[in-house]
Amino acid sequence: MSREANDFGAEHEALIQFLYLAPVGLVQTNAQGDVTMLNPVAAQLLMPLSQDGGLDNLFTALEKVAPELRARTAQHGEPYGKICDGLHLYLEAGGSGKRAPQILALTLLKLDPERVMAVIDDITEQVRRERRLRQNDAWLNAILTGVQDYALVSLDLQGRLCDWNASVKRVTGFGPDAIGRPFTIFYPPDAVAPEYRQDRLREADASGWSLDEGRRQRADGAVFWGSTLVAPLPECETLPGEADGAAYCLILRDLGKPQDAIARHQENAHAA
Repeated sequence: MSREANDFGAEHEALIQFLYLAPVGLVQTNAQGDVTMLNPVAAQLLMPLSQDGGLDNLFTALEKVAPELRARTAQHGEPYGKICDGLHLYLEAGGSGKRAPQILALTLLKLDPERVMAVIDDITEQVRRERRLRQNDAWLNAILTGVQDYALVSLDLQGRLCDWNASVKRVTGFGPDAIGRPFTIFYPPDAVAPEYRQDRLREADASGWSLDEGRRQRADGAVFWGSTLVAPLPECETLPGEADGAAYCLILRDLGKPQDAIARHQENAHAA
């Protein structure tokens, strides 16, 4: 056997191993969808769609969840190229319980006029995580827009504002230019010592949170009575020596005018 033939055989063997060991489902078909090769992951993902236990034709197997695939492939006029990219396929969950459907992502590639390659991936958990993140974002936005006397903002390792949102504007009057400035901008200059900011951060690290109440100051100089809570963010990704990422959460609450807060404290003291 010639050296060229040996090299070709080795490359073919390596390709076959890659196809079978790939972490995603791979299916090769002809232009009509007849399966000529599929790896174990593809067989596992597609088996619930098989009516008779066979996977002879990809388009037939996907008829219920993607009935348009056969026509889209036939109408693809180019000799090669992408027919669809990341098409979501929703598989009904088995069993009698109300389980969420399994979700597959399908990418269909036309290799040449006679060959089509399908790449199939199970993205069920990814979609669920993204949905939970969207729900959490919606929940947080509802809090930030619905609660009038709270401001919520993240801080870096040095206690500087990492972001800005409508709640900061509503409570303090500061705009997006507050990003990068220390959270002590919310305090009257004569109310805090130079080391105050780091003391609060150290207390938060040691105790899990740091809370104080007293005079606060808006961007226009108006003074109000407020409480400020600083807490470390769980599983913070900021590395030692880096101060750009969010490391703390700051919650600032507007408690009203200073004289009102003092009167409220006096009433609570007399009641006790």
